[in-house]
Amino acid sequence: MHTSLSIKATPKGQLRRLYGFMAAREFVASLGELVAAGFSASQIKNWLRSGRLVRVAHSVYSYGRDVQTSEALRRVALLVAGPGSAIAGRSACEAWGIVRERPGLAGLVQVGSPFGQVRELKGCSPALRDTTIRVVRRDLRPEDVRTKGGIRLARPAHALVDFSADASDPEVRFAFLEACHLRLFGRPDLRYSYERLAGRRGARKLRPYLGLWVPELNRIKSVYEGWYLLVWIERGHPMPLVNERVFGREIDLFFPGKKFGLELDGGQFHSDPAQKEVDREKMLFLESRGLTMERLPYKVFAADPIGEVDRIARQLGFC
Repeated sequence: MHTSLSIKATPKGQLRRLYGFMAAREFVASLGELVAAGFSASQIKNWLRSGRLVRVAHSVYSYGRDVQTSEALRRVALLVAGPGSAIAGRSACEAWGIVRERPGLAGLVQVGSPFGQVRELKGCSPALRDTTIRVVRRDLRPEDVRTKGGIRLARPAHALVDFSADASDPEVRFAFLEACHLRLFGRPDLRYSYERLAGRRGARKLRPYLGLWVPELNRIKSVYEGWYLLVWIERGHPMPLVNERVFGREIDLFFPGKKFGLELDGGQFHSDPAQKEVDREKMLFLESRGLTMERLPYKVFAADPIGEVDRIARQLGFC
């Protein structure tokens, strides 16, 4: 069926069909995908000669130009790694938004594959000559993989464990809390991490944070809020309400029995003069309604997390 279509279609019509086909795939496709879609070997060869297709890796092509986006690079990596593979480790964490992506194309893309041994592969286009695709052996089950924007990714909990193996403790904490902030981590992932990933090298570093997980962590709006809550939970103090609306205003941490609200001020956002005025008006309004309010700047907390948490707990009569 595809062959008869390719014979009858005009060159201009085939180009339109090629564009639509590639656009649905981050403008990256393998030779096998192109042939399966009905494009002939001679057409592909002509498009390569004219620059309509650009060879970026072995039997992998980009449309019209070299790879320019992280999404396209991830698709190249999956095609190179082969069937059943998924973006893994730090690369998957970046794709989920758990870890910040570095500017430009990544120098390393990590891929998990159920087949073969550990191997490192290179692209062949100018944009990918400095990029390594590291394929590692992973027993990937259907429940280990999610799809985002058409790209197969290790599920967040799986990616977090692999990332944690070579990350520092602050990096692990940040990534875990960002996953909570984005609501990518919940009770099913907690169970999955303990039952499916317990033997992994990164699980040891992640385990302290998994042990402190509570549903309130999925209500945080910043990593700072999450860090404060982790220390608060670890110290065994009663849980506050998180980002609760009180008298029509949202309070970061609210203790209704004590009529006390704590605002956790991150440095960059709350240093803006206009935002400072908004914060001041909010504090005055809530205090006029009978609440006791306090602000805690990030720098003060970060200098002594346990000390600051226990200070507030003593102030509220919790210890």
